Amino acid sequence: MTAPTCRRSDLRFDRLEDRTVPDATVLDLTARGSSGVVNGALFQQFDAQPTGTGHIHSFLRIQGASAHDVVQHGYNTDARPLQFDENKSPQFTRSLGLGELPVVNVGGVLYREFLLDVNQKSSQPLLSLDRVQIFLTNSPTASRYDLTTGKLDGQTAVYDLDAGGDNWVKLDYRLNSGSGSGDMLMYVPAALFTGAAYVNLYSRFGEHFASNAGFQEWAVGQGGGSIMAPQFGSITGMKFQDLNANGVRDDGEIGLKDWVIYLDANGNGLLDANETYTLTDANGNYAFNDLLAGSGVGYTVREQQQMGWEQMTLNPPTIFLMPGQTVSGVDFGNHPIE
Repeated sequence: MTAPTCRRSDLRFDRLEDRTVPDATVLDLTARGSSGVVNGALFQQFDAQPTGTGHIHSFLRIQGASAHDVVQHGYNTDARPLQFDENKSPQFTRSLGLGELPVVNVGGVLYREFLLDVNQKSSQPLLSLDRVQIFLTNSPTASRYDLTTGKLDGQTAVYDLDAGGDNWVKLDYRLNSGSGSGDMLMYVPAALFTGAAYVNLYSRFGEHFASNAGFQEWAVGQGGGSIMAPQFGSITGMKFQDLNANGVRDDGEIGLKDWVIYLDANGNGLLDANETYTLTDANGNYAFNDLLAGSGVGYTVREQQQMGWEQMTLNPPTIFLMPGQTVSGVDFGNHPIE
């Protein structure tokens, strides 16, 4: 599994020219490959492969009665009748089981992956994603979204784009090939998805740049599938006993099994909750596979120290993976303390 080219430094906050929401902050994804972070979720402009209906696993299509120059909003559910601008077909608007959402690894932290496909006219391709909320429920027919409180069936969202202030995302339809090809990936921390069987996503479009050409569609991400596979990479290495304490693996120096190797997402030198780790095998080898590749995502590989041993090799620098790349030889050598 993996993740996108996302880093906090990529987040471009521009003050709005539109004064209808004077305190709003915009995440601008109108440059190819742009990305950013809002309230802990990662957003990435997505250069998709052709997909289309039947290839992306959609769960919410928002398509108002008037498809032009409108604000559109809605949420996914099996309940009928639908409440807002959702497409009525169960092929496009339906309940979403938690297990359907892929888990991907971004810099050593696990996220659930969503895909957004938008539709606009080429003459005015900009669209605003003005609200995203994610709810966890135990019913496939969750309903009764309250526009005043922002709750669904009385439940508070586990993720809210507007938590702490008014935020929105600026999208450009021209960056991709057309309907069904995907335009944005959204990664929400996997740690939020606990205690319920179903996921409901409410979203709203068009407050700053109106919808003008039909529907907007949410689908489950395809981490490990056809869309994201080219963007994955791997890191491999070995844990060995450095017999002569020279910081280099020499002939005859054996691997050490059952050592913890981890991805230090926050750089504090400790294995924290929700950070990815693995154990070395019988030959001292380890691997992190399905890691998101791209220049904006760095992986800090560290070993968990054990009593009675001293690490002789230097800690490796942060690793940035190219799509399809495997970085090997990320080794750790330790010498017994005498």
